[in-house]
Amino acid sequence: MLFEQIRKLKAEGMSFLYISHRLEEIAGIADRIVVMRDGRVVARHETANIPIRRIVEDMVGRSVDRMFPSLHPPAERTVLDVRDLTSQDDSFQNVSFSVRAGEILGIAGLIGAGRTELVRAITGADAVSAGTVSVDGAVVKLDGPAAAIRAGIVMVPEDRKLQGVILDQTIGENLALGNQDHIASSGWVWPGAVKDFAEKSIARLGIKGRHDQPAGKLSGGNQQKVVIAKWIARPPKLFILDEPTRGIDVGARAAIYEVIADLARSGMAVIVVSSDLEEVLGLSHRVMVISRGRQRGILDRAEASGVAVMELATS
Repeated sequence: MLFEQIRKLKAEGMSFLYISHRLEEIAGIADRIVVMRDGRVVARHETANIPIRRIVEDMVGRSVDRMFPSLHPPAERTVLDVRDLTSQDDSFQNVSFSVRAGEILGIAGLIGAGRTELVRAITGADAVSAGTVSVDGAVVKLDGPAAAIRAGIVMVPEDRKLQGVILDQTIGENLALGNQDHIASSGWVWPGAVKDFAEKSIARLGIKGRHDQPAGKLSGGNQQKVVIAKWIARPPKLFILDEPTRGIDVGARAAIYEVIADLARSGMAVIVVSSDLEEVLGLSHRVMVISRGRQRGILDRAEASGVAVMELATS
């Protein structure tokens, strides 16, 4: 209906600027395309009849074939060990797997398969009825997120605006919330300490914003970086990211992918949950597939293809 109205008004002589993350829409509705990156015009196309791949490469600044960063081999040391984990609400049952230091484990499955419920249970956000979670060989008592954080488990939730950032607070305040034991060890939160801490985190993650800028004024990609920066500062042993690029444009996705790869390169164990199958395959050393609350298999990178994953996900 929107496109129909645009075409009708265009025929009457009205001009349009159409801005969208959905590149198929732009290719289908536009006459000309201008591509911006980091506040600058980087490409102009006098026709919309160009491959979407070309637009993506303009936005990212590199070939689509290099969208996903290279992965380093993980270490032998096991960081996370999950045994026979079962939720209280039966959203998943008898799940067992491990993640090594420097490894990215992707979790794939159809929506409603139990992926988010599983990682929320590992972080202590949801209760379990059976099973154990161990970090560096020590069993974690899953009685709440605080216990998981003390054990070195952190998570970027799937809905950053509802669960990840407080939109009307500043970047500095958001970063301080997860690190008050470091910033305010004496019990007092000093503005200068928050500012210094925030500026270091902003520089480390390349966040485009000031420490005193409200998080709600940031783009989706920069909001996601704020959530990641909040937890990197601890630093954790296991970093979980649920739908890390949901609602983020393709240019910002590449930056988030680099951040995730850097987490693994630094020796952290990483879990990535995503509905984007290409994302899971491109980022992961191994892929675990869940279907209807049950673990259907774990595929090594060499054998993890779209077909192989979907066969397990629909079983």
